Amino acid sequence: MLGVISAMSLPFEVLAKLARSVQPLVFETGIEATPYSVLGTAFLVGYEGSPYVLTARHSLNPENIGPICIFPSDTSQHIIPLKDVFFVPREEFSEDFVDLAVMTIDVSRITQEDVAQATLIDLARASGNWIADSQNAEFVILGYPADHSFVDYDNQMLRTDRVTLHAKYVGPSISPHLYEVEISEPHELTTFNGFSGSPIFAWAPRPGVPTAPALCGMAIRGSSESGRIHFLDRSVLFDALRITRAHESR
Repeated sequence: MLGVISAMSLPFEVLAKLARSVQPLVFETGIEATPYSVLGTAFLVGYEGSPYVLTARHSLNPENIGPICIFPSDTSQHIIPLKDVFFVPREEFSEDFVDLAVMTIDVSRITQEDVAQATLIDLARASGNWIADSQNAEFVILGYPADHSFVDYDNQMLRTDRVTLHAKYVGPSISPHLYEVEISEPHELTTFNGFSGSPIFAWAPRPGVPTAPALCGMAIRGSSESGRIHFLDRSVLFDALRITRAHESR
């Protein structure tokens, strides 16, 4: 379900296409009474001809990763087959800029048509110079906040509502390779938990010039009280994907 808090200026059809690549993080717990849990956001990308899933490292509990369920669309009941997860080891994890994980999709195990047709963010086409236009751009965060993501065991239903937040640029964060945006509209969220792993886009339209949203990076933390979200720069995501590709080719 797509919950748009404000129409703003980004065309709805463009926003809707981006939203299809953003999915909730669902986990199998292995506990009979509560077999599933949900918290966090992931998004599907295409990089150098291969599909991947990106999310925040801290959302996965890397030291004890259980089965992860990523769906190809809002309506599908099939699960995207995953092969490997790349993240920085705990002993090297001391800075915010390594708080990300790259999941490789096992294309050899894709048998369902809706999985094969999952919408990917084409990184080659979504890599405009967002910093140059940051002061005039509209920033959009797509994710699954905890207030709207839960498992209703009484009715055997998984409820995940995608929420769209619009924001304005604040500037570099205090941590390296991080930037900060401020939500530019009223919201009723009690927490920003669940937005970790959300993609952040910037859109700076120019009269008479077709403009596509640029992927700026990935949200890793924020607070509803401050109304601000900190995000990893896109360059860090590219570095992680390059390292993942290098590991795959060995």
